[in-house]
Order: sequence, then structure tokens, then C-alpha cells
Amino acid sequence: MAKRKKKSETSLEQLEDGFFANSIDMLCFLDFNGHFKRLNPAWEQTLGFTREELMSRPFIEFVHPDDCERTLKQNADVRAGGKALAFENRYLCKDGSYRWFRWNAAPDSAEKVIYSVARDITESKRAEEERERLVGELQAALAEVKALQSILPICSYCRKIRDDENYWHTVEDYLSLHTATLFSHGICPTCMESQGVSQALMNDTLPR
Repeated sequence: MAKRKKKSETSLEQLEDGFFANSIDMLCFLDFNGHFKRLNPAWEQTLGFTREELMSRPFIEFVHPDDCERTLKQNADVRAGGKALAFENRYLCKDGSYRWFRWNAAPDSAEKVIYSVARDITESKRAEEERERLVGELQAALAEVKALQSILPICSYCRKIRDDENYWHTVEDYLSLHTATLFSHGICPTCMESQGVSQALMNDTLPR
């Protein structure tokens, strides 16, 4: 019975080790001092660093500078008994690039270690950025179309305006059809001067 129990325990340990070694996601044990204690091979495949290199330095040295402050805050919250759920930050690759990770983590206060699972979401982030870029371009194009719709086609000679049904109207007719504007006709001083209209004639044309 003892032999069977020992064999069963050994098999379970082998299964756990096999799961750790073959997991596509990145698994790690991080001690409360900020150093990785155990990493699975997925880390090497994703970042290019060896596990020994990753464990030789504080984990925060691999985090993107812009993400360090909130990453340290999240780490402190987990050490205090909280959990990290879908926390996102960027990690340095050996070639100098960065990849986006999404984390789930929980602490073991007795052992002073954090058990974490990280998933590489770099490609989905790029797809999201591309969608946002395309949406921005579409919004700009729609704004441009809207601006073009507000431009009135007007004849350079007679100054008539063309409507949406391709009919031409005088300015007065067009504005009367599309607005509540009413016109009161007169002669401006410039036209009066250029046409040689006398003040006396001007007075005669004004309504009394």
C-alpha cells in the first residue's frame, strides 16, 4: 500500500512538472523580494532571455519604464493579500523590443511567494491599435464628407446655386427654400457708385 501511494504521489508530481514545462502561457513563482524563483520554458521562447538571466535580476528591471510604477503598485497589493486579475504590462525582450503580457496572480503569504500566469497578448494589442487607427481614419473621412456637403456649388458667372437635384436657383430663391430668410432689396453704396446711380434716384427707389 505504501509503495502504491508513493508511486501515485510521484506520478502526480511528474504530471505537475509536465504541465509546468509544457504550458503555452508563462508560469512563474515570484518571491516577495521581487525575484523570480521558478519559470517555465515559455518565458525563454517569448522573451529570448534564458531563465537563468531572468532570475538573476529583479523582475521590475524587465518591465517597460512607463509601466513600472503601476506594476510595483499591483505587486504590493498582491503581497498584501490581493489578487492581480487581467493586469497588463510590457516586458523587455532580449532583442530590445517589448511584448504585452496579461497577468493573473495570487499570493502565498506563508511561503512569501506569488504564483502567476502571464499570457502574451502582443498580437491582439496590435490588432486593437490597427482597429483604432482605421476607426480614426474613417471618422476623419466622414468629417471631410460632411464638410464637403456644406459647400454650395455656385456658378462663377451668374451666381446661381445648384441644389441636390441639379436645379439652379438664384441666391434669393435658394435661401428662401432652405432657410426662413426674407429679403429686403436695396442698393449698396459701392454698387450705387459703380453704376452711377444718383442719390435722388436712390431716394426714389427706397420704400416710403
